Amino acid sequence: MKKSYFKMSLIVFVISLFSNTLFAQRAYVNINVGYGFRMSSQNLHFFNFYNSTSGNIINTNEQVNVSLGKGLNIGGTFGYMINKNIGTELGVSYLIGGKSKAKVADLDGTSDYTLSSKMLRINPTIVIASGFEKINPYAKFGLIIGSGSIMYKEIYNNAGVGIMKMKLNGGIALGLSSGVGAIYKMNDKMSFYGELNMVNLSYAPTKGKITDYSYNGVDGLVDLTTNEKEIEFVDSYTYNSNNQPSDSKPSIKLKQKLPFGSFGLILGWRINLKGHMKINPK
Repeated sequence: MKKSYFKMSLIVFVISLFSNTLFAQRAYVNINVGYGFRMSSQNLHFFNFYNSTSGNIINTNEQVNVSLGKGLNIGGTFGYMINKNIGTELGVSYLIGGKSKAKVADLDGTSDYTLSSKMLRINPTIVIASGFEKINPYAKFGLIIGSGSIMYKEIYNNAGVGIMKMKLNGGIALGLSSGVGAIYKMNDKMSFYGELNMVNLSYAPTKGKITDYSYNGVDGLVDLTTNEKEIEFVDSYTYNSNNQPSDSKPSIKLKQKLPFGSFGLILGWRINLKGHMKINPK
């Protein structure tokens, strides 16, 4: 019985040692940075987000299409090649979204609107590579799971200056990603790569809150009720005019899916986690 237990333990140890060594030889870490340009943009009438100029007679309106997925991406990836042609990756990236702006001007004054975003994204992907030694082209596709926030800012300028800022967050974003690129092998340990990347993603926040509300520098946030400064976004609701909402509860509005799609370039370094196993003959 003891011998059988010893043999089984020895087999498990040898398999584990071999697997760990093989895994290390095929595993790698990527560190990357990139920029995404807007894609799948849409109009956002919920935010009154459009350009407008009004005079005594003529009124001009211009639609502003927005994609909150544009901006700087910083991330890292842990990958493992099952063989020289097929692999898997688990990436984590942080989006620092670029600003989108709109302006409304009339005889009473001007209003400037700004939208920006931030999002932490997890990206499991499948990698299909050519397997070439020096320059290795590849393609990848996978899922994106994101948790983000959107900042909305309005500055109204007439006889005085009014400022309102709102943060929208909550909920999970789901989408797809794809990319094509090539890896340039510098040595056994280090490689450089460039990738064209596309993200198809939308995000519907579940809550919103006014974080700044002032006029000529005087804070007015403390005077707002919970119903005036907080929003709960839902899929559906019923309004009863005989039962007015409580001032102590958030207002209710329908969810709106906001575009986070992008198309851009990623540059990065790959570090191969190549292990070495030495056997002492003694």
